Amino acid sequence: MFNNKGESKMNTLKVEVIKKLLMLDTQKELIRVRECISDGISNELDNDEKERQAFAKWKDERGKDEITF
Repeated sequence: MFNNKGESKMNTLKVEVIKKLLMLDTQKELIRVRECISDGISNELDNDEKERQAFAKWKDERGKDEITF
């Protein structure tokens, strides 16, 4: 859903985050980062599921309103 410029910014941001991650040296901090990443992934999956459910509901409602011949 991004244009090339948006995708480029996303990829640049990902690389920047990875570089900063590689600078961490303590297990405690790495565990905290892992938990944040897991939470972020979980949030994205939850949002995707909500969007799928909303689309399915919209599609069902749209189908009921159409006139068939």
